[in-house]
Amino acid sequence: MNYLIDRLAERVQDLIERKRFLHVLSVALAAVAFILRFLPMPAHRRRICDGWMYIACQQKNFEKAAKILVDLSKRETPGADSMRLFLYEVLGHVDPRYADELMKAPRFDRNLLPVIEAALLRRNGEYEAALSALDYIAGSFPARVQVAEFRRSLLLEERRHEEFAVDGATRLSHDPNEPLFQFAASVAAAADSAGRNDVLRYVIERIVRDRDAILNDPKLLSRFAQQAVDASMWLIDLAGAKQVVEALRKNGMEKAADRLEGRLNLDALEPMSGLIGRGHQDILARAGLSPPMTQTHDAVIVIPSAALRSNKIDYSGFRADIRFVLQTIAECLDTIGIHYEVKGQIKLHGVEDLPIPFFSYHTVSGHRNGLHFKETDRPSRFSFDARGYSGWSEFSRRSLVELPLHEVDATAASRFFQEDQAQTISRNLSKYTQSPLHTAEALPARFVFVALQMMGDSVQELAFCSPTEMMEEVVKVCEKIGYSVVVKRHPLCGSTAIGKYIRENESAGRIISTTGSIHSIIAKSAAVCVINSGVGAEALLHEKPVYVFGRSDYMAACFICEQQGEFEKQFQPGRTAVSAEDLRRFWYLLRNEYAVDLRDAEKAKSVIHTRVKQHILGIGEDEGLVAQGS
Repeated sequence: MNYLIDRLAERVQDLIERKRFLHVLSVALAAVAFILRFLPMPAHRRRICDGWMYIACQQKNFEKAAKILVDLSKRETPGADSMRLFLYEVLGHVDPRYADELMKAPRFDRNLLPVIEAALLRRNGEYEAALSALDYIAGSFPARVQVAEFRRSLLLEERRHEEFAVDGATRLSHDPNEPLFQFAASVAAAADSAGRNDVLRYVIERIVRDRDAILNDPKLLSRFAQQAVDASMWLIDLAGAKQVVEALRKNGMEKAADRLEGRLNLDALEPMSGLIGRGHQDILARAGLSPPMTQTHDAVIVIPSAALRSNKIDYSGFRADIRFVLQTIAECLDTIGIHYEVKGQIKLHGVEDLPIPFFSYHTVSGHRNGLHFKETDRPSRFSFDARGYSGWSEFSRRSLVELPLHEVDATAASRFFQEDQAQTISRNLSKYTQSPLHTAEALPARFVFVALQMMGDSVQELAFCSPTEMMEEVVKVCEKIGYSVVVKRHPLCGSTAIGKYIRENESAGRIISTTGSIHSIIAKSAAVCVINSGVGAEALLHEKPVYVFGRSDYMAACFICEQQGEFEKQFQPGRTAVSAEDLRRFWYLLRNEYAVDLRDAEKAKSVIHTRVKQHILGIGEDEGLVAQGS
């Protein structure tokens, strides 16, 4: 029975995430919630509340979501997922009185009072005070998890990886016998980012111990199999993930095993299983859990856990694209006879500085030994650069005058630009799924568009100012000249500070908040302002003036607002930073020299092979790294 309910819940969640039949599902869940009030089924009541709140959040009806949770708390203690929705999504959009009502509700867990207090402090931008409020050990396990997770969100939003790694390991130690796969995996990533191999060792041992525990307990296995597999993939431990699937089959849970095996996509991973295994062994060696590798090599391929994991916001084929690049690089090095080492990478972003040529995903470097690759703002188009990506890239350090625009044929550039416009704008393509063009909201006649991004995004390190400072500067300038300001928040942004600014200034009539398609908003705007979001590049394709308040890989074609007041000095509605011809030539270089289109696999392989060879030759020609066959 529980299995059927779990599968039904997954189906409903899938429909919610795809934003299908939301109104019908909301009505159905409301009816079920009413019926369950009279039945002794508290666990199912909490799950219904989770789904009902999630739908309300998807519909941007945050007040309704808050009311659902407060109403549930009058009869029973809310579940962890409902509380997460309230803390991370709802509270930033509603009146704080809902937090007061929740804390006064009869069945609210009093262990969580400091968490609500911390959330309110965070909402007001008081991060240190919020962290101090969470400096305690809650009296119940569910509350301890909520405290640990909220501290994590605060620390990682400010990219304080080492602090979170140490704090996270301490909090894991408070519950040594409870499986905490997801939290432990995030601690491992922070430890890898901070270079804390001592913490990494502790967390790996914890994940393996928890995994062994559920393998020997069918009830725990049924409940935690998915989390155990996900944590294993964070550690690039494909063998460990397979163990969990095999245990499900051994215990007669065939359907659960099939479902997990499908998510693992073993057939797709098999061609690079050797690289994956070597990456995991490197992680174990760095953590002191296996002998260090002593053999010398001429190059390094860094295998990221991102190549094995998945996320609901991924574009279709995203992880396969990462694996394609890695396999192509390995194939090229094998072909030219370069002996390479494999390094495992758990961290999501960071500096990678190795003394020999290396190939790495989502990293940056202070020298040119690495060839760094990463997805751009466009699905299946990856940048390759010797310094990193975005505003760290070598490409971004060159002004329009320094770029070889004269080498680009004007006719070819114009044709490519027009084709890209037709393929992208009319098809409503972007990094994230956009609202349909035909559902575009009514917008002012004259406005400047401000596109926001996630506060914890790594490229925020390259910002010249905070998002709220950018918005305030743009609003003040536009108020003087009679232009409106339209703001779109990143779909995954959970920053309460951003939410507070938008809510207060929208109420005051200073800004207009929208959730429509990026392309429909850009098309109607007089100019686009970003820190360094990919929306800025999309705006260039619309031939709009773009003002960047941070370093980006497309900044050479934009107005750069590095100091306060520079937006006002430069802003002239309709005036672009570069000529139409130079924009087309720049766009050609950005999309074809800096980036590689992976959609044509054979052509992409050829281009990547060329870039790998050029990289090796450029670094090691005098050191005899290139063997015969190059």
